[in-house]
Amino acid sequence: MRTDEPTGAAAVDAAGLQFIAEGVTELAGFELAAISIVDQGRLHAVAIAGDDGARAELATLQPPIDDVLAELEHAEEWGALRFVPHEHQTGRLDDFSYIREHHPGPGDGVRWHPHDLLVALLEDDDGVLRGVLSVDLPRHGQRPDAEQRRVLELYARQAGRAVIALLDRAELEHGMRRERATAAYRGQLIDALSHQLQNPVAAISGNLELLLDDLPPGDHSERALRAIERANGRIQEMVSDLLVLAKVNNPDRPLHEVPVDLAALVGDILDGVALEAAAHGLTTTITAPIEPLLVTGDPGELDDLVSNLVSNAIKYSDPGGSVSVTIEHAVQDGSQVVELCVTDRGIGIAEEEQGRLFEEFFRSENVAVRSRPGTGLGLPVVDRVVRRHRGRIEVESELGVGTTFRVLLPLAERLHR
Repeated sequence: MRTDEPTGAAAVDAAGLQFIAEGVTELAGFELAAISIVDQGRLHAVAIAGDDGARAELATLQPPIDDVLAELEHAEEWGALRFVPHEHQTGRLDDFSYIREHHPGPGDGVRWHPHDLLVALLEDDDGVLRGVLSVDLPRHGQRPDAEQRRVLELYARQAGRAVIALLDRAELEHGMRRERATAAYRGQLIDALSHQLQNPVAAISGNLELLLDDLPPGDHSERALRAIERANGRIQEMVSDLLVLAKVNNPDRPLHEVPVDLAALVGDILDGVALEAAAHGLTTTITAPIEPLLVTGDPGELDDLVSNLVSNAIKYSDPGGSVSVTIEHAVQDGSQVVELCVTDRGIGIAEEEQGRLFEEFFRSENVAVRSRPGTGLGLPVVDRVVRRHRGRIEVESELGVGTTFRVLLPLAERLHR
């Protein structure tokens, strides 16, 4: 049995658990029921049904989960229930027990004793102990018989499912809050870093230009200055990518949505990179319908999306290769979309690395990739823009054959009414 620790008692919906605990007392015939969760190695009572005295005392008790499990090694198993009669207890939990003053009268050996322990372990489907439901003081004063056990077990199972669902929801909400906080911090860090780098990089560029302009022909220092110029250019590229990434990573930044003709946008971008592609010995083609294909979105962000995909296709293609872009209207899962495909016949991407393409700063271990400059930020920008525009991106690639990035964006509403 594993005892993973979820999100902490404060994260749980205590009102929902309280309703369950009160239901157990009313329906199963016990005066006291408590629901505890595993947190930091101890059980924390988060819902208690019983009198005020019981609530006040049980709320302060936090037994170590290891001691609870050790005590239950001596338990009788009643289906989902665990029962430890007082005569078999080891005393491990004496300091963590609520014992009401009670003096059992003579009986036939089945009378409930104040030190009797009856609990249900609340485990998830993976066998992880998430909490404990404990009951005490049956109203009829007797240890449960077979029929009462059956009824109690039924309600314990129902309570367990509800408790685990509540804990899972609390854990999910906690994880989402933590993820949002981490994303916000990362965005602030990236934003601050990129802005702090802008001025030094600009100063380096300006002074380099002055130095190169003043150099006499054949000066031996030109080679070193050109190397600095190339390195500074790579830093400038990274700063530019960081600024864009900070922008599209900001969940509070509104999306400026207007109708954008994606085919015209792609055409303008391909015109802009025609000289670069020719210098690499590449051919570029675009296949698009004559009529406009409109998507609703931010023109600047959509420009970043297409520019990054096209520039990557050019960068990772060898001389004699080709880069093709196709745009068409499609239907995906019953929805009208614009499909954008950017295909190259370049070096390709290993299958085991394709799942990490949209991580910030990820770069392939492939030597052919490492030999070409890049920041590892272009595809994360593409991914964030696609998500902000309620779209989807897919990649197909094979080493030595090439890569296709396929982007699906919702067709502008007015075109498919």
